[in-house]
Amino acid sequence: MQVSSEEKQSLDKFFPVDNLQKSYTTAVHLPFDVKKMMDSTTERVLLVEDDPQLGTGLTLYLETEGFEADWASTGEKGLEKAEQLPGFDLIVLDAQLPGRSGFDVLRDLRARGVRTPVLMLTGLGSHEDRMRGFELGADDYLTKPFSTDELLARVQAILRRTQRSSSAMGVYEVGGIVVNLEKKEITTTQGDPIVLTDLEYQLLRYLVIHHGRTTTREQILRDVWNLPSDLETRTIDRHINAIRRVMEGEDEETWAIKSVYGIGYKLVGVKQR
Repeated sequence: MQVSSEEKQSLDKFFPVDNLQKSYTTAVHLPFDVKKMMDSTTERVLLVEDDPQLGTGLTLYLETEGFEADWASTGEKGLEKAEQLPGFDLIVLDAQLPGRSGFDVLRDLRARGVRTPVLMLTGLGSHEDRMRGFELGADDYLTKPFSTDELLARVQAILRRTQRSSSAMGVYEVGGIVVNLEKKEITTTQGDPIVLTDLEYQLLRYLVIHHGRTTTREQILRDVWNLPSDLETRTIDRHINAIRRVMEGEDEETWAIKSVYGIGYKLVGVKQR
């Protein structure tokens, strides 16, 4: 059905009109039985947002962009839906939910083994809040107010990274080296072998799989080396520097492995062969 003028007016305060103009005039809500007939490859997104206007607007927008969207208005409902089958491909989670906050929901999801990627929405833009979300297992952050263009770009980027992680194979070129994840080989672009320790290789592999995403020291300790995430150590920095030495670049400006101050590292400029 067509979006009413009342609905449009209620959404205008959250989204720039030019970003959603097309969506307002073309959006439809499909009956449930028709949705079931949609291509099974349609990506499913769960939105957990307590504001009814923002929840309605984002759900509508995601549907017009080709996603199958579901909406939970509380942390408790969001947690329940996130654990149901079939699972979701992405969770868009408001950090400032009443009662069970988005941080609480994220912590409980990870504790229960739900690994679904999470994009957090928040009006809390401080470094401490962002660190808290990353440490609990968030994949990305989006600070309110935001444009729908940026929301869509971040959703698509997370889904692309998830698809790469699920395959966890392939040949990648970055920083003047070639990483073959299937053969567990590293060479120069000319084919000369490069030797890394096992710990260094596992760290490089993790960064390649999650390239373009900031990975925290806590995530590396937990996911790569199975160490407590609260362990105080400079070992990661030493291994990062060892990997940088076999790659092109001489400083932070030219290294492919970027330092993200106070958080961790990000691998950029990766191309799949």
